[in-house]
This record gives sequence, C-alpha cells and structure tokens, in this order.
Amino acid sequence: MAGAAAGPGVGRMINDQPSVPPVRDEAPSVTGSAVGRFFAGLLVLAFAGVTGLFAPLMVKASDGCSEGDARMACSAGTQQIVGTLPVAAAFLAALLAVVGMASRGAAAIGCLLAAPCVLVLGRVVSFALAGG
Repeated sequence: MAGAAAGPGVGRMINDQPSVPPVRDEAPSVTGSAVGRFFAGLLVLAFAGVTGLFAPLMVKASDGCSEGDARMACSAGTQQIVGTLPVAAAFLAALLAVVGMASRGAAAIGCLLAAPCVLVLGRVVSFALAGG
C-alpha cells in the first residue's frame, strides 16, 4: 500500500471523522452566577451598613426611663445589648456577604441567604428588648 505511506490523510477512509465533543443543552445556573452573587452581596452590604449606622440609636427608646423604673429596657445591661447587637449582626452579615460573593455553589447561596436573616434577627431582638 503505497498510499498509506504517503501522508496522514491519504490512507484514511471517507467515513472517518474527527471526534467532536457532544453538544449539551444545559444552560448555566442563574442562581450561581458571579454577577448575581455580586449584586446580592452588594445589597446585603448596603443593608448591613445602614443597620450598623442607625441601629445604635435604638438605645434612645429608653429615654422615658426614670431612676427607679424596673422595666427591662431601663437596665444598663439591656441598653448595652440593644446598642451592640445590631452592630454585631451587621458585621457578621457583611462578613457572610463577602464570603457569599467570593464562594461558589451551595456555600455562596447559603451565606447570601443567612446574611439578611442575621440582620433581621438582630433588629427584632433589639426592638423586643427596647420595647420591653
């Protein structure tokens, strides 16, 4: 066979085709996209920033306390918790948002969903303590 020695394509049969990878019809996940994680993280960071700035003003809810007032909102310990809990929750939520923006998959979604929950929980507990 003189044709086989002539070159790489001469001895090849007509039906031989190069291997082509199969085409997949799967669309990329929208919930795990980098752009979506970025915007969700920015939204959580903005909410955490507003919470961290204005939540310590909730201590003003105890302005109506007199010296002998026995309500829980009038104790010094409760006022400390009301002032620091939202700030700590905002810090933790910001940390979760950054981790969520930097991660991929279930960890990213979990962090980005947990961050607003932490903020809301911090505010609800502070409102409950300040109002009680």
